[in-house]
Amino acid sequence: MEFRKIKIEEFEKLKKLFPDNEKMWIKYKNKRLEELIKQEIDVFIIENNESIIGEITVNYKSHELETETIPNKRVYLEAFRIGKGYQGKGLGQKLINYCIEYLTKEGYTQFTIGVEEYNDVAKHIYFKLGFNQAIDKGHGNEFDPCAYTLYLKDINKFQIQKDIEKFIKEENLGTVVKSIIKVTGGLSHRMYKVVTDKRIYAIKELNSGVMKRQEAYSNFVFSEKVTDIAKENGITAIGAIKLKNDDIMKKINNRYFMAFDWLEGKILKAEQITEEHCKIIGEELAKIHNINFSKIEDNRRKNINTKQFEWNNYLKLAKKENKKYTNILEQNIELLYELNERSNKAVRYANDNLIISHTDLDRKNVMWQEYRLFIIDWEASGYINPTIELIQVAWYWSGGDVENLDYRKFEIVVNSYKKHSKKEIDKDIEKLIYADIYGGLEWLDYNFKRSLCIENSYKQDEIELAENEIIQSIGEIKYNVSQMNTIIEVMKKE
Repeated sequence: MEFRKIKIEEFEKLKKLFPDNEKMWIKYKNKRLEELIKQEIDVFIIENNESIIGEITVNYKSHELETETIPNKRVYLEAFRIGKGYQGKGLGQKLINYCIEYLTKEGYTQFTIGVEEYNDVAKHIYFKLGFNQAIDKGHGNEFDPCAYTLYLKDINKFQIQKDIEKFIKEENLGTVVKSIIKVTGGLSHRMYKVVTDKRIYAIKELNSGVMKRQEAYSNFVFSEKVTDIAKENGITAIGAIKLKNDDIMKKINNRYFMAFDWLEGKILKAEQITEEHCKIIGEELAKIHNINFSKIEDNRRKNINTKQFEWNNYLKLAKKENKKYTNILEQNIELLYELNERSNKAVRYANDNLIISHTDLDRKNVMWQEYRLFIIDWEASGYINPTIELIQVAWYWSGGDVENLDYRKFEIVVNSYKKHSKKEIDKDIEKLIYADIYGGLEWLDYNFKRSLCIENSYKQDEIELAENEIIQSIGEIKYNVSQMNTIIEVMKKE
């Protein structure tokens, strides 16, 4: 027996599983074929000796109830039929499990199914399969007019815990002794606090969209090499725990995990940053820039290329999908094109002087124990112009990213850096500010792609996160431009 998706040209073979009503079959077939062509559904089948003996339809778009589906997160299962002579053999459960396993690999984590209240046999089967949360009521349609309850299966709540426990066990990190807790993480990945009988870990579940990229694994390997060298040179860098075979990550059921020692500390809010924090950050950045990373030079990563971003295309798609950032994009699209042109030229200038560094030393990537800092999340490590990174860091730590720049704190970061750095500050600050803005445009571009599911499919919570990042990023870029003259003045002070 084979479990697979049906092809459009095979659809007529499903007729023998449909109730014996020729007129209704034609109407049903035409409706389903239209949905298949629009990619609103898929039909999964069981085939035995070239004969279809079972089917189930997956809906990616809601039809009867809004709660049936959520784009890239939840699908609705219906039209579940097993041919006579094959019922009662567990084939239906195998088909559902195959369907869910297939869709889980595509990033879906929630599944709904409708069950008539009187159908105790079906309810028993679906409950056993994990469809145990009633979320809505439906009244049926012309093909099946019975009232039903919509039940939800959410695999994330249970599967992620099982996967983490398996990861911990297989890597000999101990036995989990407390409930696994999801904690605030970065903008792309998820973090969990895991307590074992050996120690406490921060387990990072890597973004599935990121890991689909060909260069993803090698980028993580490179960043861990940067982290190791930073630690060797006295930087309080928190790197990944080396797993079996000296690897840094492990794949469990299509999820990638990394393990870190749990660190008790806090990430500061903008209003909690003191002048002393700014002094320490400036000094720490200088120490990183003073390190010789030449033994891990990577020419592939050194080629920092620029491009023209497709803002008009994103606007067109945003209007079509009625995205909440549509107006702010439309209002600022000319500015974005102007900045794209200026920053492309500036990046070419900045590329003449590049070093390896952390490149993302903002508040979320520094943890504090009083005035002792620990630098985390080195995954963005790569080549950057040192003066650009100084401008970025001073900007973050003086409130620029929340549009409340404190010039005094900005100056303290810069002066502390100058005191401890072996690097010269570049003279053409204006060009480097525009080059820095290119990074913001890249981040904006990435979030447009996440929000609009271009190149990869993303889960709903990632899409919402990307939408919020777009609105925030456009505001930050505009504020950055408005403060340019002040930044130039502070940077050029002797």
